[in-house]
Formats: sequence, structure tokens, C-alpha cells
Amino acid sequence: MSVLKVDEKYRILLDKWTREIAGLEKGDESLVIPFKGGVILASFKGKHFVGSLSGLNYDENAHEASKYLFSRK
Repeated sequence: MSVLKVDEKYRILLDKWTREIAGLEKGDESLVIPFKGGVILASFKGKHFVGSLSGLNYDENAHEASKYLFSRK
């Protein structure tokens, strides 16, 4: 676990340990899911997200992330 700081442009710098554990490299795309009080950050590397997070109040149609989180059949 790490404590990170938001800079004056609202950017968050991930420390080396966090980047290594998450497998993040420069230019990688990540999925960010905002919720009241925080965010969830997930790497896209080799992943396709299907399903939902129980208890998360999420309007599927209002977010770009929906195409990664919810299966369209």
C-alpha cells in the first residue's frame, strides 16, 4: 500500500513499488473507476473486463469504461 499525492494539475504520481506490482509502464492505458471517496485503477494489459462490482452505484450508460466492464450480448 502507498500514500500518493495529487499535484496542482490533479495528477497522481505512482511510486516505483506500485508501478512494479501493477506491471505499469510508460504509455500503458488503465481503467479508472471513480466512486464516492476514491477511485479504482486497473491495468488493461492482457485483460478484458466483464461483469460488475457489487455495491458500486454505477450508471453503465454514462461512462466510457462501460465497454470494458459490461459484456454486450
